[in-house]
Amino acid sequence: MNVSIVTFANLGEKQNLKTPDILPVIDTFAKANMLQQVICQIKKEFYFRHTTEAAPKVVRYFFRVVEKIFKYSFPRQFTETIFDFFATQQLRPADVVILHPGYFMRRAAERAKRNGSIVIDMAVSVHIKTNAELEREEMPRLGVPTYDGLYMQLEKAEAQSAMFDYVISMSDFVKDSYVQNGFPSEKIFVVAPDIDTKRFSPSSNLHEDGDVFSVLYVAHTQPLKGLHYLLKAWSTANLSRAELVIVGRFTDMPDQLKEMYLAKIAEDSRITWIENESHPENLYRAASVLVFPTLTEGFGRVTLEAMACGIPVITTVNARGIVEDRKTGFVVPIRDAGAIREKLEFLYHSPMVRKEMGEAARKAVENKKPFGVSVFEICEDISRKNKSTRI
Repeated sequence: MNVSIVTFANLGEKQNLKTPDILPVIDTFAKANMLQQVICQIKKEFYFRHTTEAAPKVVRYFFRVVEKIFKYSFPRQFTETIFDFFATQQLRPADVVILHPGYFMRRAAERAKRNGSIVIDMAVSVHIKTNAELEREEMPRLGVPTYDGLYMQLEKAEAQSAMFDYVISMSDFVKDSYVQNGFPSEKIFVVAPDIDTKRFSPSSNLHEDGDVFSVLYVAHTQPLKGLHYLLKAWSTANLSRAELVIVGRFTDMPDQLKEMYLAKIAEDSRITWIENESHPENLYRAASVLVFPTLTEGFGRVTLEAMACGIPVITTVNARGIVEDRKTGFVVPIRDAGAIREKLEFLYHSPMVRKEMGEAARKAVENKKPFGVSVFEICEDISRKNKSTRI
């Protein structure tokens, strides 16, 4: 079996949000001498020699100059279309082609199918149609019914799921979203990503009963992250010695919603907003609990980071990942500020439960099967079954 990987990640010295997910997959196939080709967004001092950038540097530089001169940012769909076009030109025949993520790589999927490859979508996000529907439901609740949200825009450029032979999804919710949109359940495999357990590790200083109860929220916030439900829970919770730390920028949202968030943060002296933080592991170690109230998530990496640092997590059913309800944290319904408040108050008054949940959370991360190994085994199994079918 030989494998080609097309990834929207940056590889080498420069990294982006996609990088941590695909690196263990590249490493595993490269060590097995089965990796034929890697096509990425940006390559800088990357070790695998058959790695190329999708778009030529001159093309990328041209668009950067245009953005700088005219103070304009090209929309995400445009960037993805350009990547898909140039990646397709470079894609060579292989037994298996992994598209990471595949939702926008229509041309690359078509080329791989023509080459006779098995095409696998590494679905890091929930199906675009599911996210678009959640946006259509949520925007009127936020008072912005006419706003054309990010996922509603992406929905128009989405590649057809039928182009993929198989899907490797990051969570059960991702799998469910693909099944709901017509993809066969038996062709979807669920694998949780990895986290750096050395960087994200528990603090040696345990929280004492008299310490401030520190609630942490970490995300690049857009409307579906559900921050408004956490803020509502926080404003009604009976927590006398507590603080809320909100970490991350506000992205892809109407100005009026951003202003609403900032106003609520400003009016409560117990809330701290940190726009950028290069060492979130320090914030996790100082926290009592992470709250991740999102309505949708491919896989909430922040939940893994918090668990690895030994703190419990309160999250929603659509972002539970490997969080086990009542053991490593709590899983609540989406849009349920009351449930979030209830769990916060319970943990506030139960320091020993927090400690036990944090310890169980760390063990769950440590005992998880490595992501690269899982993907490798899945691809081997798929390749073996397809060969036997053709005989």
